[in-house]
Amino acid sequence: QCSNKTRLSFFSFPNSIFIELKAYDLYDVARSILFLLSNLLICSGLIVPHNQQTGSYVQSRLNFLQTATTAGIAAFTSFSGIAVASSTKKINLSNDELRKIVQHDMLDNSFLATGKLTREIYDESATFTDEIDTYTLDKWMVGTQRLFVGDKSRVGLVGDIDVTKEQVELRFDEDLMFNIPFKPTVSLTGKLILKRDSSTGLITSYREYWDQDVLTVLRSAKF
Repeated sequence: QCSNKTRLSFFSFPNSIFIELKAYDLYDVARSILFLLSNLLICSGLIVPHNQQTGSYVQSRLNFLQTATTAGIAAFTSFSGIAVASSTKKINLSNDELRKIVQHDMLDNSFLATGKLTREIYDESATFTDEIDTYTLDKWMVGTQRLFVGDKSRVGLVGDIDVTKEQVELRFDEDLMFNIPFKPTVSLTGKLILKRDSSTGLITSYREYWDQDVLTVLRSAKF
């Protein structure tokens, strides 16, 4: 059973994660999430402190983190890269044309979990924001592809995609498998808003709004 000390650490640790995340990219987010997930494993009894007599929780957590992070780095380094910036942007697409492309990225590419988006419809200065941080186009694509196991994750489109000259709005539900040891999978729902430039029609802002808070999402992890 999880001790009071461990339980306190579990609930207080996420606060320190979100303070530190501002300085890092998604790769570092994965390492921070791995540290939090080690708490979940200990509380669930899947990992037992090395020193049963003293209940050395901190030592066991650090050992687990060191081992798992090392394995995780090996997995991340197998990443092959992303597409370079396209020289041809799809300027001033009609609402219907843009809807079809975004729908393709959602249903065929599962881009929320794979990072495989149609770059031609995005401005190169576009920002990508989730409930944790804001990223540039390249960092979001690289980080998403590294952070999740795309072919083991599920991305669903809920309802229709609403497209206007100002923005694209859709709802999603997804099961995301992290590309870290033990391959934990979290579930969440939410909406995505893509803001469009008034002169080019390109997407300049990607913003996710989750229905659940970050801690609830992490606590949904299944191994």
